Amino acid sequence: MLTLVSRLRTAAHLDRLRILGLCARADLTVCQLAEILGLRREHVVRHVRLLARADFLYCNEQRPWCSYNLKTGGKDGGLVQLLVDLLPHGDGYHKRDLQRLEAVRDTRPKGTACLTVK
Repeated sequence: MLTLVSRLRTAAHLDRLRILGLCARADLTVCQLAEILGLRREHVVRHVRLLARADFLYCNEQRPWCSYNLKTGGKDGGLVQLLVDLLPHGDGYHKRDLQRLEAVRDTRPKGTACLTVK
């Protein structure tokens, strides 16, 4: 029970929920997330680390950078997918994040990203 409470507390942050919503759509680096969210890279690194420790995100460690995606299909009965499904799709943050995600995908050539810190 305490593990569930801890994981829910980790997810219960606006920026972390936004990260989960984006990582459900694409593998993204810390720099891409920072650009989309309009946050400092250091803040995104902290949020991503917390989400990965809580078993919400999976790190794809292809050098020279890491990308993150949603970790689904775990033993928790799909908690992370449930959280993403509960995100209000009409919310201004979510709409704007998805628009910025498309812009980042369209403008960034393949193979270019900044290095991420683990």
